[in-house]
Amino acid sequence: MYLLEHSLVPNPVAAVDGGGNSVACPDTVLRGVVGCLKDRRVAKSASKVLLALCLSENNRHVAVEVGAVGVVVDSLSDLDVAAAERSLAALELLCTMAEGAEEVRDHALAVPMMVEVMGRMDGSRGKEYAISVLAVIYGGACDGAPLAAPPEEVARAVMLALQGDCSARGRRKGAQLLKILQNHGRPDPTRDEEEPEPEPRVV
Repeated sequence: MYLLEHSLVPNPVAAVDGGGNSVACPDTVLRGVVGCLKDRRVAKSASKVLLALCLSENNRHVAVEVGAVGVVVDSLSDLDVAAAERSLAALELLCTMAEGAEEVRDHALAVPMMVEVMGRMDGSRGKEYAISVLAVIYGGACDGAPLAAPPEEVARAVMLALQGDCSARGRRKGAQLLKILQNHGRPDPTRDEEEPEPEPRVV
């Protein structure tokens, strides 16, 4: 892992063939890198290598195939702030793949973990990446599909994150996400108008 870190991190284009985008990292290597995120002794190096590899689109496909999305989400609470920030950056890149976005939406802990990360990170970048992942989750949620968390709770967490140190890109993403969450809270005009009236409340 340390050898990979020293060869790829200073020169991320080495993760692909001569700076091109045609050769993907072998799945056995990426599986090993992803697995090291769960080992505290080398998680810091693994987060650096994973992010460097995910700069290549082909490597993102491989990373999704070997389960990187789930491992990153599951590992975030055990990573230190710097490693968690890099892992979130890699996760945001993985969400640019259709299969990666689908996996993060299907992960039961993705939303709670993004909310938790936004609350404990002082740096602006980590918040930015977490907000971007939440935008992928709620922006691609199908109408009528159960949501991982109530939109109003997520909106409160996003607004708190935006009140602190946050990058300009994070603020733009946050504003977009708040609009998405607001739309989730609106009644669907296509629903049947003849719904049963709610029972009167006893005051």
